[in-house]
Amino acid sequence: MPCFRLQRRPWTPPTQGGPTSAALYCMTTTLLVVSLVVLAGCSTYTDRMYDAHRAFAGGDVEKAIGHVNSEIDVVEIDGLPVDLDNENTLFLLERATMLQAIGKYDSAARDMITVDDRLEWVDIRSDRTDQVLRFIYSDAAGTYSAPAHERLLINAMNMINFMAQGRHNSARVEARRFDILQRYFLDDQSADIIPDILGLGNYLAAAAFEANGQFREAARFYTAAYLHGTWPESEDRLLDLLAMTGYRGSGLGELPDSAHQLFDRARQRPSMSRSEYHQTHLLGDTLIVVQTGLVPYLEPERLGMERAIVRGLHSPYAALHLDSETRNMATTLYSAGQLNWINTTSLSHQGLPPRRRVVLEAGGQRLSLRSPIDLATQVEEAWKAVSATALAAAISRAVARAVAGEGARSVAQSVAESSERTEGASRAIGWIAGSVTKTTLSARDRPDTRSWTTLPADVHLVRMQLPQGPQRIQIQVNGRFDHRDATIHDDRFHVFNFSRLR
Repeated sequence: MPCFRLQRRPWTPPTQGGPTSAALYCMTTTLLVVSLVVLAGCSTYTDRMYDAHRAFAGGDVEKAIGHVNSEIDVVEIDGLPVDLDNENTLFLLERATMLQAIGKYDSAARDMITVDDRLEWVDIRSDRTDQVLRFIYSDAAGTYSAPAHERLLINAMNMINFMAQGRHNSARVEARRFDILQRYFLDDQSADIIPDILGLGNYLAAAAFEANGQFREAARFYTAAYLHGTWPESEDRLLDLLAMTGYRGSGLGELPDSAHQLFDRARQRPSMSRSEYHQTHLLGDTLIVVQTGLVPYLEPERLGMERAIVRGLHSPYAALHLDSETRNMATTLYSAGQLNWINTTSLSHQGLPPRRRVVLEAGGQRLSLRSPIDLATQVEEAWKAVSATALAAAISRAVARAVAGEGARSVAQSVAESSERTEGASRAIGWIAGSVTKTTLSARDRPDTRSWTTLPADVHLVRMQLPQGPQRIQIQVNGRFDHRDATIHDDRFHVFNFSRLR
């Protein structure tokens, strides 16, 4: 479907003034049309998600799913679209988050696996400008290129889907995929930006392996989560597990001092048998996950060149695309009025739910949850690194285009002068030719506002042991209630997710 429509009118080139007037008329008209195309634009992904996003934020999850399903042209609440190209893959991921919120974990898991198999990975460390630019500019035929933090969170959220169903073996598969991504696709600089996301994923992975009786693997993942700052319970579980398994950091790379201190404390614990560990930590073992709020989303932004250069240099990978010579040329072109702005994206918090007060009641306890995993800040920091790198690449390309515009201007002016036109007409033709070239090239730079907008701002993890038998687990989010009635078994690991009330 076209983004805009131009009304056709009969046109006859002017006959007065000769070929130069006709040329000026044609080129001016071309510049006007191209400019209108740039200004008209298309509805962005953020625009298309607006109604669903608003309904989801207000707790009307079924209505939100209906909006998404209308975008992907399906009727059934969890039906799969025929076409999974372009935005449909990301829409399916948004819907998976919503299905999780209403307890349709099997369908949510299927959708997340479908998305995970189709998303493209683009490494911001790449020196290929065309690849990096896909983070901020739409490609008419392009599959969504997910940044690292979203790829990791797909596996983390899918572990919740599987463990909420008691499918711990399937959760282990997601844990393995998460581990491959964090070990082989993240460098230290990228990992330092998203410690809470890594902590969440490692903690969930550890729980999945522990539920399957693979305690040494559980010890590795629990240790990684602890070192990333995610530990929602007493340290006794971790210390006893390290004492029982003898795990001392294998597979974690270079260990910080805090890891050595942790292992020294574990050595001082009395050794436990598996039976003793089970009796101490696994009877009625229950993990409660509460997701509230929404992460910031992307909106298009036109950024002045001076600010763009400063922001682009914030990336540790900026030098791959924006060397000092190109940066100086960009500054020179800006000073000459030839390169004034860059189309890009920025994060918006407009319309997002405020941070929520969460109260949990379970097993005769009433807990006020105050220290969530702050995904909103992590996502914001991750997108800043991604956009700064892409912005550096965009500036480099803009410089090349400005040079191309100047070249077109010189050629057109020379042709006009060789045809013995007036000096003023020659300059006008040159100016228009250069402007058409630059404007046409810039028209392709439509900011890409695609991102996973339904991720929670906060994730609360609560680990507790509940008495065997019927139990009600209830949460209160700013005066609204949600609950689960369940039977707790001593020999099972239970996971309860609450993500409807945002």
